Amino acid sequence: MDHFSSGWATVKQDIVPWLILYVVFSVVMSFTGGLAIILLPNVFRASRKALATGASPEIGDLFNFDYLTDDLVGMLLKGIADMIGSMLCGIGAIATGVLFFWVPLLATENRYDGPGLMKASLAHAKANFGEILIFLLIAMVLNFVGLLLCCIGIFITVPVTLVATVHFYEANRDEILAAADAAGVEPKPAG
Repeated sequence: MDHFSSGWATVKQDIVPWLILYVVFSVVMSFTGGLAIILLPNVFRASRKALATGASPEIGDLFNFDYLTDDLVGMLLKGIADMIGSMLCGIGAIATGVLFFWVPLLATENRYDGPGLMKASLAHAKANFGEILIFLLIAMVLNFVGLLLCCIGIFITVPVTLVATVHFYEANRDEILAAADAAGVEPKPAG
């Protein structure tokens, strides 16, 4: 997929800020027992902002809590769906991982509330299941190879995967929002 090539091209230009973003997020996740997963939308916000401006990602954007409520609800609902899916012989976790893949990326739009994030992701992903699954499989293989390289390669492959994910989202963004609109997912009220 071209998204991974684009991810590599972006990260290799200025690897240190991307690496710092990943390491800071990982450290926060480690020290909070994974509870900092609610910061995942902020990781994508920082990445989208960096890609849009052509600048390096800013660590401060990781700790922007302006949209904490919607991010928290959306990520908790996604976590619950993934947990239920994992109870179904693991196959359900693959399905929920794909169907709700867009949740943290849609959260960067600040367009939907928590349940709306789930509905909007589902609206697009159910019709594009195979494409998302292939992207996730490539990402897993890439990161596994990075892990095999004395665990050092993961410090390169994860930032590349992060940026590739943002490129993948941007390539599908209009379709995702159109699918959500067609499914009747209401944007949250302005203000």
